[in-house]
Amino acid sequence: MRNVKLALWGPSAAGKTALLAQLYIQSRRLPGDWEIFPTPKSKPFTDRLRPVILRDSLFPSATSVGSEEQIVYLFRHRTNGAEASLHVEDRAGKDSESLDDAGRERLAMADGLVLLFDPVRDETELQEQVLRTLEGLFIAGHRGGGKDPRPVAVCMSKADLLIRKPDDARSARLEPDAFVRERMVPGLGDWIELFCANYRLFPVSAAGIRVRRGLVEPAVFYDERLQLRISQGGAPVNLIEPFLWIFNQLEGES
Repeated sequence: MRNVKLALWGPSAAGKTALLAQLYIQSRRLPGDWEIFPTPKSKPFTDRLRPVILRDSLFPSATSVGSEEQIVYLFRHRTNGAEASLHVEDRAGKDSESLDDAGRERLAMADGLVLLFDPVRDETELQEQVLRTLEGLFIAGHRGGGKDPRPVAVCMSKADLLIRKPDDARSARLEPDAFVRERMVPGLGDWIELFCANYRLFPVSAAGIRVRRGLVEPAVFYDERLQLRISQGGAPVNLIEPFLWIFNQLEGES
């Protein structure tokens, strides 16, 4: 597989910052043959958020409006040496939702895309976010009437809120596409199908879950100040799997 460039995008409150931080922090525990390394552009981000998550057990604060941080991770295959880079602009969700010309162009130039959405949003708002994103990518891609041929991983974040029993946990990991389809907004799949020729759906949770004694336990809790925290020992759900799927798709093309 040639050296490829991936891009990740998500609207306001989709959990993009938490996913990016956990993707690197938890990288040694994640499945697959790919390792994740920081770059000069990502090190300030990981240095700032590692103690927030590991020491303070807190979720990252929302990115402030007007701020922008370039984050680049390097993926390297342990055995064949293949490399891929993930390029992300960590901006306030409200800023990124506009998908200006420069933002659309960056997404259009990527070899594969990871799109992150919050499924607990109002159904109408969620559908509008997904549709607006796909329309923006379609226009930026200059494809005329053709679908986007690139691999696109459409991820529903905060999946821990949808996993209530061990069967749910198994389904989310072994049959991610089916898990999301059973729970997604009606008609949303038709819009994705309209614009994307090669896509897959993934439930994703940066906080994760714990399965003990046949019961699913949340990996988040509210402290005495009603501040949401991340429990230690939780297993994130499908943090790297969307990227592994994209790598497999791109490898098949080479």
